[in-house]
Amino acid sequence: MDFMNSLNISSTPGFLLLGFFMGMIHAFEADHLAALGTLATRNRKQLIFRGAAWGLGHTTTLLLLSGAVVLFSFVLTDAAAAALEFAVGMMLVILGADVLRRIRKSRLHVHVHRHGDMGPHIHLHSHEGDGAGHIHDHHDHEHPRGFPFRALAIGLMHGAAGSAAIIVLAATSAGSPWVALGYVALVGVGSIIGMAGISAVISLPISMAPKNVKWLHTAAKLVIAAIAISFGVTIMAETGAQALELF
Repeated sequence: MDFMNSLNISSTPGFLLLGFFMGMIHAFEADHLAALGTLATRNRKQLIFRGAAWGLGHTTTLLLLSGAVVLFSFVLTDAAAAALEFAVGMMLVILGADVLRRIRKSRLHVHVHRHGDMGPHIHLHSHEGDGAGHIHDHHDHEHPRGFPFRALAIGLMHGAAGSAAIIVLAATSAGSPWVALGYVALVGVGSIIGMAGISAVISLPISMAPKNVKWLHTAAKLVIAAIAISFGVTIMAETGAQALELF
């Protein structure tokens, strides 16, 4: 933080650099971490990719709203900002509830197996809906691949909800609309790097946890679900009255 205080934000480079570091710090907000927790997976690379996708969604919404405000004089009212925050609260409750649904619905267990061109590996999976007994199951399944659109969508929502203060600072402090947009873009880049870094840290205890202790995995998911739901309910309670002013 001493380094942040030493930045000369009266200069354009200093102001833009401030945006980058603010984006990295912004990624550590409690509701962001709660949402990321619901996306947790034992696959370290996949979790980092999901964190970066969250940051990309966050950046996209920030830039779109900032462009509308800075270039086209769009006004984001306090009631609209509160409504967006309320929507994030709802999203966190839904994400937490979905974690609970998956815990209840899945019959999880762990074992070592191989398939395709992959070597022996440990896999935690569910046999929900299987007609055959476990001994007859060939354990055919797909390892998750492709772009994490769910993480991107969560980032898009968070970017909209957290945009008001960032846009106001950019619009009032920058001498040029393009400098303001550059500041917001660097906030976004910082959030991508910050969330990917957080994901890498979170992935360490997840990947190192004993893979043969089912109750530990379930307990961790229960904690994540409880945190996400509690943050969501708190945000909804804090912003609900102001959000209703839109109607």
